[in-house]
Amino acid sequence: MQQTLFLVPQSWLEGPLLITWLVLGAIILAALALRNGRPSEAFNFLPIYIVVAAILYFVAPRVGITDINPADPNGPEIKVGLAIRGYGVMMLAGIFAGVGLSVYRGQRQGFDSEKIITLAFWMCICGVVGARLFYVIQKRDQFSGSIPEMVGEMINMTQGGLVVYGSLIGATAGGAFYLWYSKMPMLRMADIAIPGMLVGLALGRIGCLMNGCCFGGVCDIPQIAQQFPAGSPPYLRQIETGELLGIDPEKANQSDALPIRPDAAERYAKSILPGSLAERAGVQPEQWYAIGFTSDRPDKELRAIKQQGLAIESSVAISQGEQWHAVPFGDLPNQSLGVYPTQILAAINAALLAAFLWWYFPFRRRNGQVFALGIILYSITRFCLELIRRDEAGQFGTQLTISQWVSLVVVLGGVLLFVAGPRREPVTSEPGDPGPVGRQAGTV
Repeated sequence: MQQTLFLVPQSWLEGPLLITWLVLGAIILAALALRNGRPSEAFNFLPIYIVVAAILYFVAPRVGITDINPADPNGPEIKVGLAIRGYGVMMLAGIFAGVGLSVYRGQRQGFDSEKIITLAFWMCICGVVGARLFYVIQKRDQFSGSIPEMVGEMINMTQGGLVVYGSLIGATAGGAFYLWYSKMPMLRMADIAIPGMLVGLALGRIGCLMNGCCFGGVCDIPQIAQQFPAGSPPYLRQIETGELLGIDPEKANQSDALPIRPDAAERYAKSILPGSLAERAGVQPEQWYAIGFTSDRPDKELRAIKQQGLAIESSVAISQGEQWHAVPFGDLPNQSLGVYPTQILAAINAALLAAFLWWYFPFRRRNGQVFALGIILYSITRFCLELIRRDEAGQFGTQLTISQWVSLVVVLGGVLLFVAGPRREPVTSEPGDPGPVGRQAGTV
């Protein structure tokens, strides 16, 4: 896990980076306009130039991290710069790798590489927007405060907060619009793009590992289990559920054997691990409980905690009815319990799917079948991976996560496209390809 790679000073974000891009972009625009007398190349680059400039002007100075002001240690914190996260770097690496693969195959299919790059740009922009919107909708309870504060939280993606299915929906919609606008064949381009999209996903999942998100549930197989440091998302989730403290939990609204409680945050302690922090704190098995931090409790609850002699600012607070228990921060372990390496499994899965689809491309019978097969296989494997992930709650009164529900819908759509997709677009072979199975001799 390596969330922050380095820090870009705040002073660079408030002018120098924008000026550098404006000058460099102007030079690129001029070079494209003069090259081979084709001003259309400069026109294709212009949206990229404008969007990057807008990001550097409106977004970059506002998403920096804050720290103590050396000139006024007791005053308000100040922005110190933009943290370059491992998550973001791997996401960019995935974009470049995916676009490179798509350009290579697109050229072999007779497409202009610059049009593919422009297509990739719009797919990336729409994909990121879709991924963030999906996350904001899914985690809407985490966004609060004034409208400016909420907007700032929503656009701040430096610590993750992107959902793959939202990216797929956004990228598909943006790409389809551009292909329609530029009169390019949609299904052929979808077949070309899907392996690159999966390569990008594979590298992006490595970014998830560096960030600590998209983590798995507690794993009892020490040979494959991975641990995360204190303060990481898996660590905090295990405190929230009580697993790190030695409680075997059961969510209130996920068990038919237990009565539904008004507070969905409450869990049922099926058992307490002997010698655990929870047992030493006095937590009782076979009772309902809720966990938080004493510093976050309402005033009424703080008074009740204090009356029981528990530390207010330095403990994990566990309530069972009217009884409060506390585990001091100093007693907490330095690492989480071992969890399933879901990020690594997801990266391997995406890479293998990309390799398979790259190999399958020459054997497609109709345009669109590679894309259809890709979303079918990915949705099936994603559904299975969700069984060992623990970063999403069940939806619609079931234990199926939102990603599993979307997987079911995408599989259905993929099967329909694969079996009964349009037949009008010709299947084009590449130099050295064996040609689609069953293709008539002489068919283009």
